[in-house]
Amino acid sequence: MRVLVFVKQVPDVNSIGFDPKTNRILREGIPLMMNSFDKKAVEETIRLKERYGAETVVASMGPPGAAAVVNEALRMGIDQGYLITDRRFGGSDTLATSIILSRFATEIRPDVILMGKYSLDGETSQVPPEVAVKLSYNFKSSVSKIELKGNEALIEHENELGLHNMIVMLPAVFSVSEKINKARQIKADVPDLSGSIIRVDSSRLKIDLTGEEMSPTVVFGTRSLDSQRKCEFLESSTEVFKKVADLISNSITSGSDELGMEKPTFVPGREMILGVALDDSTISIEIAAKIAELAKSHDLNPVMIGNLSPEELKGMPTARYYYVHSSDFCAINKGITDFIGDNHPGYIVFPSTTRGRELAGMLAGKMDIGLTADCIDLEIKDGKLIQYKPSFGGSIIASIYSKTKPEMATVRPGMFKLAFMKETFAVEELHVESSVHENITSSSIVPEEFRSLSSSKIVLGIGRGAAERGIIDETLRLANLTSGSVGATRPVVDMGLVPRQQQIGLTGYSISPDIYIALGISGMANHVVGLRYCKKVIAVNTDPNAPIFKFADYGVVMEAPKFLEGVIAYLSRNSSVHI
Repeated sequence: MRVLVFVKQVPDVNSIGFDPKTNRILREGIPLMMNSFDKKAVEETIRLKERYGAETVVASMGPPGAAAVVNEALRMGIDQGYLITDRRFGGSDTLATSIILSRFATEIRPDVILMGKYSLDGETSQVPPEVAVKLSYNFKSSVSKIELKGNEALIEHENELGLHNMIVMLPAVFSVSEKINKARQIKADVPDLSGSIIRVDSSRLKIDLTGEEMSPTVVFGTRSLDSQRKCEFLESSTEVFKKVADLISNSITSGSDELGMEKPTFVPGREMILGVALDDSTISIEIAAKIAELAKSHDLNPVMIGNLSPEELKGMPTARYYYVHSSDFCAINKGITDFIGDNHPGYIVFPSTTRGRELAGMLAGKMDIGLTADCIDLEIKDGKLIQYKPSFGGSIIASIYSKTKPEMATVRPGMFKLAFMKETFAVEELHVESSVHENITSSSIVPEEFRSLSSSKIVLGIGRGAAERGIIDETLRLANLTSGSVGATRPVVDMGLVPRQQQIGLTGYSISPDIYIALGISGMANHVVGLRYCKKVIAVNTDPNAPIFKFADYGVVMEAPKFLEGVIAYLSRNSSVHI
């Protein structure tokens, strides 16, 4: 058994600067480190070695200085280390990187490849599925447990719907979640092992093209996204409860009657723009509304395809919906991929969810086409799909286009306005066969009271300063009263008080509700990067100097229980507030 782990050297995203005069990212002098998700993958690789006697290999692609992270992995306990480095590889995007890494992996011939779920500088989640496709390996992302048994891996996979225990046939590529383990510290007496690292260049991998030549995506602009919030402190209890209740009421009632979008037309012979509906009806309808808008302006046929039943998508503004009637993700993947191969859409938009990213990455790897992840906006200019993507923790927005067709992007939930139509869309059902590559043996679904973070206008977040069972119950009560969702910081999730699918922040989910209420949250950088696209932020904390107030529109210096009790009471008795 041989296990290969890929690691990446990344800058400290909290130290990244931006020059507004040149519109360039400032990297000079920024500390470099092993990507934190990759360190979890290294730790899991070592544990597989300890449990099963696996031979372990680490490799990193980067400049000569990236040898530091290979050395770190070797000192942690990996057997062999490689640095894939060549000036010709400069400028590689995710697809080019995947081609290079997969070419290296064919030499090593591992049974299992582990990676972090994404790198903190790019946040694409694209390299693992693209490498898997290039190698014809099976793939699963967000893996939080791995056991090996013969030619099978028994894994725990997490997505927005819950935790799923699965059997995946080897060989396979797995991207690991931050929950999989706690990486070990290197003992002080472990020597430097950089002298044992083997260098690999383009000639050894028999790659003639440069990184830029292999890259189908082009970054043509960047801009900084600075926080523009100025916190207004609400002083009296009466002011607090009335203001918060009014904000909640206005959010809930705004746009609730948003019916009236015209049914898009389908004209034979026109180029198609395709949206993908996976698992969540809210983001699916957001995507449908956006592509319908783009289609109307650019004479395109807007079409949706996915695994959600037509009944769940009532009012979705699309000309046609192709329903892949299956619960088997590999079968859904094949059905959508075959449809794309047969119909040749010019543009494809996926949801930036766990399974949306998996599917988009695998398709990009199979078709050798460009893909941009986690976009916050899309537009078409001169026939090109311009994709606006956040990176470096969301502080930088890059403008990107693809040189290949179809042009593809995944989009962040909550970025596009929900819109509906009164008419019904045409439905065609696509039948697909089940897969033998993976098998779900059991699932633990997120409890119903914890609504998806992507589908609510109101999100209440619980921090360590408010973490107790009684607060959870009262927060859920307010969420239920407002049809909102409850999320939390990582420490609260680690305490087992809130499901991990509700974690907000750098190692959880980015959210974009109308209102986010932060209860007892200090405001650490790893959490607030997940709040950049919230429309309004209300921070509740007993410390008037808590950092969270720097990222809030309204500040409340109050105990969380008193705040919850007061807001619930005000909403319940005040007839002018329509909930």
